[in-house]
Amino acid sequence: MVTKYFTTDMAAPHANRGPSLQAGSLRFVQSMLLLSASLAGCGTGVPDNSYQAPPPPEVTVAHPLQKTVTIYIEENGETEVVEQADVRARVRGILEEIKFVPGQTVKQDDVLYVIQRSEYQAALNSAKAQLAAAEAAIEVATAQTGVVDVELTRAEAEFVRYKGMLEKGAATQSQFDTVLAARDGVSANREASLASVTAAKADRDKAQANLDQAQLDFEYTLVKAPISGRITKTDIKRGNLVENGSLLATIVGQDRVYANFNVSDRAVLRLQKAARERGETRDEDRYRDMPAYLQRESDEGFPFVGKLDYVDQEGVDQATGTFAIRAVFDDPEGLILPGLFVRVRVPVSKLDDALLIPEQALSRDQRGTYVLVVNAEQKIERRDVTPGQTDDGMVAIETGLQAEDLVLIEGGQRARPGVVVNPSEIELTAADQSEETDEPVTADRNDDPPTDQPDDSTADAPSPDEQP
Repeated sequence: MVTKYFTTDMAAPHANRGPSLQAGSLRFVQSMLLLSASLAGCGTGVPDNSYQAPPPPEVTVAHPLQKTVTIYIEENGETEVVEQADVRARVRGILEEIKFVPGQTVKQDDVLYVIQRSEYQAALNSAKAQLAAAEAAIEVATAQTGVVDVELTRAEAEFVRYKGMLEKGAATQSQFDTVLAARDGVSANREASLASVTAAKADRDKAQANLDQAQLDFEYTLVKAPISGRITKTDIKRGNLVENGSLLATIVGQDRVYANFNVSDRAVLRLQKAARERGETRDEDRYRDMPAYLQRESDEGFPFVGKLDYVDQEGVDQATGTFAIRAVFDDPEGLILPGLFVRVRVPVSKLDDALLIPEQALSRDQRGTYVLVVNAEQKIERRDVTPGQTDDGMVAIETGLQAEDLVLIEGGQRARPGVVVNPSEIELTAADQSEETDEPVTADRNDDPPTDQPDDSTADAPSPDEQP
């Protein structure tokens, strides 16, 4: 009875769901048939899980940019004013007036200060009076000399007459001696009169010198600008006593500036070669007037054009191995402040058919500097190169690269020597650089190799006589 109970109980539910189970089974069978048909249509019963090689890496390549560039020496420098003068008092007195505003532009001989003038005016008047008295004394002495000259003429005549009378016996020796003594006395008086005239003239010259000094002192009460330029603030305020030589202010010229910089001894030899190529054979002409270009920290390129005007006559500094040079730049607008740290470029030569590549194409390891090139089989090759100058992301390659080589520019992360790649060639032009200008390629700085970061200059190259 128990068995029957469970059989009846279990059969009842299946009996109730029979049509539903039959429909589900039918759908399952249909799905399996469709899947089998689909697999049969693909020609295989299982997917292909075999290894598939990745496609060759996509890379960008280019031939080196070939052009003529100017070789430059570029160094850090410091600016210095060409003209600078201290404004000093030249007389002692109370400072009565200040006739300028600190920082303004003044011209040479402009009146800047007024020192108490009354005392020096009185001294000037006194000196004029002394000169007048000395000139009057000369006139008196000269007149007295004239009177003595008349007396001497009469005494000479008497002497001649009595001498003749003595010879004829018409006059005694005593009479002749009296006339002779009178003549000699008048002659002595004449010499004294002449001495008085000389002394009076000496007094006159002394009075004239005193007058000249008094005139100068009076003029020095007006303190004038020794040069043109911008004036600093005053060091002594109005109403204070100034001494002869007291510093009152300083004037700084604005029209021209110097840039002092040092180059390596190797660069000196390059400058000498450039001077010889320009036909300068005399020592005093060497380097002089070679073009130079200046860049401030905020400038793009080198907007200031100047020339070399001095080199250290003592030669290369043994302690540092550097050579001191100075360039001068016109600066009528006063844009180059004294004491600035600047970059100075000097063209030394031209390099024909130089090979330039983007600096990002260079790589470095323990073996040295190299580039990756794609050969005719589209495989990557390593080329050890000697980099030269860099400018605006472009570097000149001195050795190790040919004009027909295809240099890997982009995509080098997956490219290794011996790997087959899928190259896409582009053409390098000056316009492809990060900033298109007429700037030349810059000479290596202190002959060091280029860094991995691009500079702020370009690879376009004018001649040494052209402005960058």
